[in-house]
Amino acid sequence: KVLSHLRSIIFCAFKNSLSVRKYIKNNATFSSMSFIFDPIRKKNVPATREELVRQHVISVLTQIKNVPPPLIEVEFSLSLISPQNKDRVDLIVTDLKNGLDRPWLLVECKAPEQYTFELLEAQLNRYLRVLTPKYILLALGNQTKIFALSELGKYEPIDDFPNYQ
Repeated sequence: KVLSHLRSIIFCAFKNSLSVRKYIKNNATFSSMSFIFDPIRKKNVPATREELVRQHVISVLTQIKNVPPPLIEVEFSLSLISPQNKDRVDLIVTDLKNGLDRPWLLVECKAPEQYTFELLEAQLNRYLRVLTPKYILLALGNQTKIFALSELGKYEPIDDFPNYQ
């Protein structure tokens, strides 16, 4: 099951650095700061605990869920839709059939012990004033919550979201 696979990948990132190399293309060290290659931004970025969660989610999206990498936006600025809004969403997967304000997936990632789901959901609610994604993935370390937009316009918890088509 993909959800349990995502949880195990994220868990392994913090338990064993070898698993990071298994799922991430490149891991480099510059000075005393550790970096990890982001295949979407096509550059090395600081390997913070939050960034490791984000990179594992990107790996699952591209390798398991069949999301084409050009459709993934990292640190998507909501000011592109609402100029007064300075928030940034960790990841969105754009939907070619809809505008930027209606992505296929919105993802918010946090390192373990950095947030609670309640704080993460409050942050998400700010994003939902501007965006109407089909699916939402909240990744808090090795814990995830997934939601789908219902026909009634409400977000309902689901076990998994489908492969991208």
